[in-house]
Amino acid sequence: MNRIFINLILLFSLTLPLAAQEGEGIRFFHGTWEEALQKAKQENKLIFVDCYTVWCGPCANMAKNVFPLKEVGDFFNKHFICMKSEMEKEKDGIMLRERYNVVAYPTYLFITSEGYAAYRSSGFLEADKFIAIGQKALEIGNNGYEERFAKGERDEAFLKEYVSASVDSHAADLVENILNQLYEEQGAKILRDSVYWTAFDCCAADTEAPLSLAFLKDYKKLRKTHGAFAVDQKARNLYASIAKVLTLYDRQGRKEVVSQAKKDSLFAVMAERKVPHYEMLQQEIDFILLLRAHQYEEACALGEKALADADARTLCNWATLGERFTRDNGEIRRKMAEWMKRAIEAGVDPSMQEEAEAVLNDLTTSDRPILQKGQFRKSIPIRGYLSK
Repeated sequence: MNRIFINLILLFSLTLPLAAQEGEGIRFFHGTWEEALQKAKQENKLIFVDCYTVWCGPCANMAKNVFPLKEVGDFFNKHFICMKSEMEKEKDGIMLRERYNVVAYPTYLFITSEGYAAYRSSGFLEADKFIAIGQKALEIGNNGYEERFAKGERDEAFLKEYVSASVDSHAADLVENILNQLYEEQGAKILRDSVYWTAFDCCAADTEAPLSLAFLKDYKKLRKTHGAFAVDQKARNLYASIAKVLTLYDRQGRKEVVSQAKKDSLFAVMAERKVPHYEMLQQEIDFILLLRAHQYEEACALGEKALADADARTLCNWATLGERFTRDNGEIRRKMAEWMKRAIEAGVDPSMQEEAEAVLNDLTTSDRPILQKGQFRKSIPIRGYLSK
């Protein structure tokens, strides 16, 4: 029995990277976040944080195959205070996730001793590329975007670089905060700039934020600057997105129940602010609620009535939502396909042509939603991600 046990231990040890057996990889600090900041200040180093979750496959892959390597350990142990932080269960991890807008796993943060994010990256990386991001962080040091912005740098080229880099890292909350601070300093004119508009378009979601309110007031001017299609879509995505609809639910045990009070409040705000096409958007919200409740016949009936005189943009939006939610009901999907046919005949925006044709094909050829890996619909945008 002892021999079997010893053989099992030997067999297991052979499956581990050699560096892991020798303890030559990254040595992680196990203190609190405040203690890490103090240690970084004392040693004049950046803090490297591996932001992970227990369910993340690439996180586990990094921990098993990259962090234990000698060359990785030699570099990171020399230059950084290294920490691992679970983003969903650990107190410090939850704080870090919110503070640094961590939305993907693994995310690698490089933080100064003052708590500013100097650099960030994400995803599984081979050892050489992983060391390369560490080298990039060292080059930046205490000269990162966040620190420069917080300390008052406002050069136009720097600001646009900061915003664009934050969009590229999908840090939607951060982008929205930057834009609202710039609005306080420069006014609504920032939305007439293409770089800031792009960032606002893909990241802004807070309908109570000052810049979102200014957007409504500047609506007509922005349509002339960026085009009616893009600006009308943004108004729709602010007030009638799937994410917005999800805020209308309350939990009763394990069940989601639509709160009539929340819905009435949202509809009243839309009417009071005269959100463009708000009556149609209210019907679109009802459409999403029906789809999520699997009330496909009722959703289709609502669409047949609401879309009688709709433009191509609205027809495209509703048909795309129908394709995404309706499953195992070919008859209803075929009816919704007629909406997309009408949109294409009416002339969809050129940016939507490819998607419109794909949605029409999916509605007419499948009884279930079709979505290729890595693909998402422009009509159903993912916050913080630019539509390709």
